[in-house]
Amino acid sequence: MMNMAAIQAEGQQTRSPMSSTRERAWLVQATVAHVTGVALKDLCAGTRGSPRAAFARQIAMYLCHIVFKISPAEVARGFGRDPTTVAHALRRIEELREEPHLDRTLDWLEAMLHRAGRNV
Repeated sequence: MMNMAAIQAEGQQTRSPMSSTRERAWLVQATVAHVTGVALKDLCAGTRGSPRAAFARQIAMYLCHIVFKISPAEVARGFGRDPTTVAHALRRIEELREEPHLDRTLDWLEAMLHRAGRNV
């Protein structure tokens, strides 16, 4: 009889890294959309959209990279953006972490996504 750890390990071995990356990116996008109040379709839209949607997208790009170590090139593909756009988002959010409220929110999101991502 297999124990629970063996069953989980077996399930993880059958998962391709790409599907895991997509699942983690979707988890980040859905979480950021919910927390910021931006519709998921607006966050994932091919156009820039409102400043609020663009900022939420930058946060999601940043979290994909920081929390799940998704490369900027993969983040760009996942969001349908140019890699230079992702590089700009990463720099911008890192600079804005000097604002205490945003920094606390990002810390909370990072911790929550780390925990949730263990099962993705």
